[in-house]
Amino acid sequence: MIALIRTEFTKAFTRTRTLIIGLLLIGLPILIVVAINSRSDRPRRDDGDGPGLFRLATQSGLLVPAAVLSVTSAFLLIVIAGTIAGDSVASDANWGNLRYLLMRPVSRTRLLIAKMFVAGSLIWMATLVITLAGLVAGVLMFGYHDVTVPGLAGLFGGFHLSTGALLVRLVVATGYVAFGFTALLAVGTLFSAMTETAASAIGATVGVYIVSEILDSIDQLGVVRYGFPTHYFGAWETMFTDNTYSPD
Repeated sequence: MIALIRTEFTKAFTRTRTLIIGLLLIGLPILIVVAINSRSDRPRRDDGDGPGLFRLATQSGLLVPAAVLSVTSAFLLIVIAGTIAGDSVASDANWGNLRYLLMRPVSRTRLLIAKMFVAGSLIWMATLVITLAGLVAGVLMFGYHDVTVPGLAGLFGGFHLSTGALLVRLVVATGYVAFGFTALLAVGTLFSAMTETAASAIGATVGVYIVSEILDSIDQLGVVRYGFPTHYFGAWETMFTDNTYSPD
């Protein structure tokens, strides 16, 4: 099993696709930080939407990773995670490597577990990389400070977050987002094992999550929405904006 996992990791890290994904995960947070900084000097109109993560990010670079996670977990990380999961088995089948792998004295179950473990690890790594990139870029641009989140109309209901509290909640948010892709990993591996074309498996996996997002936005579905894999994706954001752990 260990040899299988080591081989799968070696194949994953030597692919050009992995390098491109890594550069994207590092470059996008930097671009977002530059965009936030370029707009920080502009006057803001009071639209009554309350303090969002991007508005609060200029107060402390420790909030930048949360803002980056908020915007990327809705689509970009889904595509990346779907690509990793959907490509796990189908790519070997498409290249003809799977036939030779199965000829070795290794059970199909162990091979599938190894591929799921590596794919899941890569998804966690992707989430961690984009968080760390946002943290480094944010701290370099805005520093690391305590944050005071204003309440309604700036009069009451506000709260204060120390740097320690921000770091703890950032760790929780990163783990929450990464763990949220567990269902995607299962769906992607299923589709990947059912087809020999990686593109089909990736498209089907991402499609399931897009459909889930669309259906989840329909309030008339009621409690049915709670079973969708994307329903609780953004529940962690209230830790930073409302000082609560929202169940919705």
